[in-house]
Amino acid sequence: MNSSISDEALARLPFWVTPPGETDGFLILVGCLLVLILLGFGALYFTIQAIPDRMAAGAHKVQMQLVGVLGLISLFTLNNAFWIAAILIAAVPLHELFPLKPVFGPTGDDDA
Repeated sequence: MNSSISDEALARLPFWVTPPGETDGFLILVGCLLVLILLGFGALYFTIQAIPDRMAAGAHKVQMQLVGVLGLISLFTLNNAFWIAAILIAAVPLHELFPLKPVFGPTGDDDA
């Protein structure tokens, strides 16, 4: 053995110190834990990012598209104002605030 550390010194080292020539299990454990934490935070971020889309589900098509576009803009620009606007638009039923009346065609008030 051409080690500069004697066998007595190796025996006194703590358990987390890897002997020369062996695999560092602690490094592998920390690396796997880091990957799992990053994947967890990514999943949490995308779950929070999808809140306006879930709120707008079942709304009118225009409202859903507007919320979806604002969500994508906020995702790519990392600007929270777009996400807050998407939440506000998803929370308020736009078809009740701005009812669409037909300009041409039957109005439902046929007295003839």
